Amino acid sequence: MKKIYSRIEYLGYYEIFGGIIGILLVFLGVYDNLNSNGFFIFSLILFLALCGISIYSGILLVRKKYIKGLNFSVFTQAVQIISFVLFGYIFDFAIGAYLRITMEMTNDTIIGIDFSLANWRLSRNANPDLIELNINIIAIVLLLFIANSADRIKAESTKS
Repeated sequence: MKKIYSRIEYLGYYEIFGGIIGILLVFLGVYDNLNSNGFFIFSLILFLALCGISIYSGILLVRKKYIKGLNFSVFTQAVQIISFVLFGYIFDFAIGAYLRITMEMTNDTIIGIDFSLANWRLSRNANPDLIELNINIIAIVLLLFIANSADRIKAESTKS
């Protein structure tokens, strides 16, 4: 069981690191657009809030508040599983590292793999003919780890 707690602590540091990297990257990328429209500002606030939740989750996990931290971590990982471009809308959120299977279905179906750190795009003015679906493998693996860890912690607490 000690091994699980150690891994959860690593997850906590990953959540903190991912949130901080996300915030830094967004500020580097949006500095010139800060006088932009209201939707952009909304998008920026939403991204910063999601990064903040990730950092908070990591802090809870490092402080050994496992169940509460894992619950927040489930939320941040679940939001990262699917990103898409559809009907002129874009939703693309990833903090920390991501490894995605990408499917672009505009003219031909093109399948690929995408790996990087933190990404954020929320738009309602994209090309309406563009269709893309991305599935984040790292977020899925982390969700499975979180679910398994939460089950083991709950089972241990009922034994006590």
